[in-house]
Amino acid sequence: MTQRRPFSGVLWLVYISLVLLALIAKPSPYRKLFFLPIPPLTAYVLLLTTTGDFNTDYILGLFWLLLFWFASDYILITDVQRTLYQVSPTRTVANKNKNENEKELIEYKSVWRRTRWALALLLSPRGVGWAHKPTTAFPAHPAAGTSRLAFIAHRLLTAFFLFIVHDAANLHVRWNPMFRADGSGWTADGWGWRALVVMGWAVSSYTIIFLIATIISVVGVACGLSYPEEWPPFFGSPAEAYTIRRLWGRTWHQLMRRFITTHGKFFAHRVLGLRPGTNASSYIQLFTAFLLSASVHYGAEVIALRSWHGGAFVFFMLQPFAIILEGFVLHIARSAGLKNGFAVRLVGYAWVWAWFTLTLPVWQGPLGWAGHTDEGLPEGRCSGAQGVDALSVDVERTTVFDCGAISAIRRYLIKNINRLFHS
Repeated sequence: MTQRRPFSGVLWLVYISLVLLALIAKPSPYRKLFFLPIPPLTAYVLLLTTTGDFNTDYILGLFWLLLFWFASDYILITDVQRTLYQVSPTRTVANKNKNENEKELIEYKSVWRRTRWALALLLSPRGVGWAHKPTTAFPAHPAAGTSRLAFIAHRLLTAFFLFIVHDAANLHVRWNPMFRADGSGWTADGWGWRALVVMGWAVSSYTIIFLIATIISVVGVACGLSYPEEWPPFFGSPAEAYTIRRLWGRTWHQLMRRFITTHGKFFAHRVLGLRPGTNASSYIQLFTAFLLSASVHYGAEVIALRSWHGGAFVFFMLQPFAIILEGFVLHIARSAGLKNGFAVRLVGYAWVWAWFTLTLPVWQGPLGWAGHTDEGLPEGRCSGAQGVDALSVDVERTTVFDCGAISAIRRYLIKNINRLFHS
């Protein structure tokens, strides 16, 4: 690819200003003109700029493209000021009526009021505090009336637990050369190690993202910027992930749910003219959802890898095929009278793990070879592991801080995992 120029924060300012102005502007056929500069600006950033750091480029690409698809939804598809309105998580009938009135009147509010409204919309990508929030995809909100102190204490305890689990998973990431740029890659050492690498990546990614979101919720509530009930957990329970559909729809974060839903319905119903509720409509929406998710992650790869050879597009476009397959199998199983019990869920967890063992390296392998894991995951704070050859571990050469039980468990696992994979 061509020589890149240094990325400037002014580009972010221009980008966000365009989106905000489009949200603040009153409903008009000309409001869509705000979107015209966004595609060329996006192409310029992804193809011709760099921050000079691999992981910063990758994160820049992710957030830039997330906002791109929200802009497409809010500017091109949705008449936002006449469709979207805020609600209180603990609203009564009285203030529900107040919010219904706001739905009708927001376009007639002052510029300052519309500006606050637009900022609130952009800062709530999951729709929390808005009428369009998904009703089944999120874990339960904190109970109404939860005190700030109780919320903060609970979330800090959650953050500590996430830190410990992440640190343990990160130990494996640092210890296993399959994650490193100069390592053998995710697929070179057999299916056993491949499955372990996939699980290590999943736990590490889940916990660090969850940890960051949890800390943000603590800061928001502690500073009085929001209320406890406005912060449902960022992820659902891993126990929900016994099908691929449930993993993506309930366990994983729902940051993209709004725009993949609106674009899917737009394409299925308004472009193709399919009837809502039909199988054809559902399948089109399913593939559209993963196409948009693929575009976000693939675009991030383009700016970070500086090539078109990332694996995100293939990985995400494989997901709807697996969801359709498992739906077909589940339909047959239910028709045969099979109940959704504990044993069935165990089979489901094994299926999900096997599927991602097969497909996740397609996406993460090229990123690992480019140094994504080397740069992006800090050294374990409790374990202090310096990165030891996973296939020939010398426990005595590994730097271990005195963490009591964790260190003992670590040494036991290293010895026995090596014995398992060499047997």
